[in-house]
Amino acid sequence: MARYRLSITTCCVLFIFAALLRGQFNDNRRRQDLSPITLPGGSRIEFRSFDSNSIGMPARYSVFLPPSFSKDLNRTYPVIYFLHGLNNDETSWTVERYGSFQDRLEQMILSGKVPEFIMVHPRGDSSFYCNYIDGSKMYEDLIAREFIQFMETSFRARKGRENRAIAGTSMGGYGALKIAMKYPQNYAAVAAHSPILIPGLNPAAVPESMKSSRFYTYFIGMIAPIFGNPIRQDLWNANNPLVLAKKGNLKDLEIYFDYGTDDRYIPTIRLDEGCRELDRILTGSGVSHVFKIHPGEPHGWALIANHLDETLPFLSRTFR
Repeated sequence: MARYRLSITTCCVLFIFAALLRGQFNDNRRRQDLSPITLPGGSRIEFRSFDSNSIGMPARYSVFLPPSFSKDLNRTYPVIYFLHGLNNDETSWTVERYGSFQDRLEQMILSGKVPEFIMVHPRGDSSFYCNYIDGSKMYEDLIAREFIQFMETSFRARKGRENRAIAGTSMGGYGALKIAMKYPQNYAAVAAHSPILIPGLNPAAVPESMKSSRFYTYFIGMIAPIFGNPIRQDLWNANNPLVLAKKGNLKDLEIYFDYGTDDRYIPTIRLDEGCRELDRILTGSGVSHVFKIHPGEPHGWALIANHLDETLPFLSRTFR
């Protein structure tokens, strides 16, 4: 029975990843006009790139600069690093489809609900914010090392873990938890909305009869550069928040994660079980954290929109 359940679950995982990739380039998920955006209160959003050693090509990103950034040239700022999901990019958080939450962000700053900070959205493609086996693209290194150095030399970003937080949604929620748990010395807080947490040892452990499926081929082709083909258990474990939570020194890391009970990935990848398992692991290890289940709420950006007033203050409470 357990083997049968694993097979059904894995089929659903393969299908859902294929669906996510098919939708990756939908125009309404990404901003086409990359002109800077100036908000009514004086905040600014810019769409840029820099030459990255980690991925061997320009690293694209969008950056939110708070109201005083262009006025007080001696002021420094803390930074929130926000990681997008699989069918999004660095511009998606600004599009109308997802609520254009830059306006709410500025209003929270102007009303004093959160301090002024920089928020940067790096482009992560379909990397799950992991390093490739062959070293050709090192997305984990890009986020955890190169981006921090770049922000602190290019945008008057403050140094020190108390001035950094990391967050994400869906694939980005997975990436934010993974990177924060691997590098707790880099970040004071992490928030993950609808994180892709897959219970079980290995998502590609399917019977031989299933390996001819086009979905299996699609899925393995996507993650093979990261985890190998066949998937190497050591690499999967090294990047799995459910494993990292048992090993890391997380006592000083502020952790928040949530999901909605109407999340479309509950019947397929059992995202709810993965989140509850992470809660059990952290609780059993005595690691303080906030875990919320939102009845009747959906996946991804819609969930973020409903709880921005909770997570931004959580992420910024260590900022001086």
